[in-house]
Amino acid sequence: MRSALWSGFLAAIVCAVTAGLVAQTPPSSPAPQASKQITLSGCIEKAPAEAGASAATATPAFILADAAPAASGAASETVGTSGGAKPASKYRLDADAAKLTPHVGHKVEITGTVEEMPSSPAPPSGTTASSAAGPKLKVDSVKMVAAACP
Repeated sequence: MRSALWSGFLAAIVCAVTAGLVAQTPPSSPAPQASKQITLSGCIEKAPAEAGASAATATPAFILADAAPAASGAASETVGTSGGAKPASKYRLDADAAKLTPHVGHKVEITGTVEEMPSSPAPPSGTTASSAAGPKLKVDSVKMVAAACP
């Protein structure tokens, strides 16, 4: 009789501890959606210089103009915003200047991840022309498609 009581008591403790551990484990919900890699086709342009910045101290900024999903299969997903909205036509490029400078004026395919713009109604008065160009595209690779932009 005594061993039956101890066995029941131990089984109850094991069940209680197991239930407590399960309750502390976060539910396996989908991870926050990470930025997806996209491929865009367009023309690389130098962004207009910032007002008040000297040419010697300014770092060159680049824009992908006339951006459209590339013809390759990697661009089948929606670009720019969620909800099926129209993709942006210009993207600020986030990459080393040495990687982009040789392609200024060329039609290129760029693979990278889009960093969404904060949803603010109007840009602040001190915003530069490059930040008003559109969402930022963190560049992973650049491939020249044509030597000149249409």
